[in-house]
Amino acid sequence: MKKLLSALALAAGVHAASAQNSIKDGEWFHAVGYDYAIGLDLSTLAMPFASNGVTWAPRYTFPVGDEMSFGVVAPVGLGIAQSQFGGINLGYHYTLAATMQVGLASTQASNAFIGAFVNLGYGSYARQVRNNSGIGPAFVRDGSTGVFSEVGVRYDYMGNEVNLSAGLWRVPTSAVDKADVVSLRLLYGFW
Repeated sequence: MKKLLSALALAAGVHAASAQNSIKDGEWFHAVGYDYAIGLDLSTLAMPFASNGVTWAPRYTFPVGDEMSFGVVAPVGLGIAQSQFGGINLGYHYTLAATMQVGLASTQASNAFIGAFVNLGYGSYARQVRNNSGIGPAFVRDGSTGVFSEVGVRYDYMGNEVNLSAGLWRVPTSAVDKADVVSLRLLYGFW
């Protein structure tokens, strides 16, 4: 009976220790690099703009073992967008998404050579467009806001994490005048 009580106390202690995970048990990761985006109007298959820019993607994750984690990622970026009519605009995006990471750089304890991730959230890709209303030069926000999804892979290049991903800001169908935005990213990761 004494051994059974000792075993139950040990099991309860292990369970209590694992249940005490807090926000401080998470891990920070960062990635920065190149972002190419295009606007795509699915109703007419027109491409209203294309953009070249930079993205910074910080994420805070909670490890599940050594090779998997769940958390939050908040990529933000700036770019130069060119419209189909030749106008140059400032493009910018921001997103808040839930993320699932596996393999390389999913946790700081991971020793995998490759990894993958999926992000799902909400965000916006917007441009500051010149408005020639006749009153004077003015810039207006032309934004495509909606559900954001992204899939990507990462690999180890000479001890450094390199991410390659494809993302999509899907605009609600009621926003007829807005375009979905497809993004391709090549980011260098560090922590």
